[in-house]
Amino acid sequence: MSPWILLAFDVIVACLAVGGITLIVRSLATRHLSFAARVAQGRVQEDTTPEITRWLRRMGASALDSLGSTSESVARRLILAGAAPEVSVFRLRQAAAAIAGLIGACLVLTARPTASLRASIIPLVVCALVGTLLGVAGMDRYLTLTANRRQRAIDAAVPDCSELLALAVAAGESIPAAIERVAGCAGGPLGMELGLTAGHIRNGMPSVRALAEMVDRTDSPALTRLARTLTTAIERGSLASVLHDQARDQRERSLAALMEEGGRREIAMLLPVVFLILPVTVIFALYPGLIALDFTP
Repeated sequence: MSPWILLAFDVIVACLAVGGITLIVRSLATRHLSFAARVAQGRVQEDTTPEITRWLRRMGASALDSLGSTSESVARRLILAGAAPEVSVFRLRQAAAAIAGLIGACLVLTARPTASLRASIIPLVVCALVGTLLGVAGMDRYLTLTANRRQRAIDAAVPDCSELLALAVAAGESIPAAIERVAGCAGGPLGMELGLTAGHIRNGMPSVRALAEMVDRTDSPALTRLARTLTTAIERGSLASVLHDQARDQRERSLAALMEEGGRREIAMLLPVVFLILPVTVIFALYPGLIALDFTP
């Protein structure tokens, strides 16, 4: 057996031993509390944590949130993606992705010669860790992209649904009936959300509370404005006119967003023109003249 492998095993066993002894000593120290400590447990104590420790905790929490590894962030993105907020199931998928990344890294490294594998155990371990982290981060990134794509689909469908709601209410439909009818016509993520809201109202939940829960399940500004407009219309009674105004406002907002997106795409379209088409055109224009020139003395 290679001495690098023996050294790695020694380091792992030593770390496990130190961690186990530390946990045992800490558990024994916290098990037998003094009388003063037991009395002090019932008091409201101020946080005496040093400022640097609190800062490190905040930085660590923000880093974990940015990576999406906290349970709250995962549960929120699962709700935004339209899936059941079961964090344990997602963790199992992340574990499967980590194992797949580890296996992929090992398969890539097995293509190397045997002599180089024996002489580089540390790069092997590093590559295995990188493959595992890529699997975990890739699964998390896939969840984020799925949630963002669903929210964009909801934003794009809100103007049409707002117009349909205005037409249904103007025709004499009630709020639950109009929402249920539009949910059957709309389809897609917004249709699912409206159908779930209509089901809650049908089961006896107040309309305002059902609309508030729909807003909590999504992260769409357009749908939030529509829900607030519906809530205001229910409370004041002027429903049809408010919904028509909301539909017109949503159309204007969608047109402004479309113009903004067109402006960004226009700038992006200049990149292939400037860096691909224009250089090729200049080369075709200058090449005959350069060939015809005679640089010989």
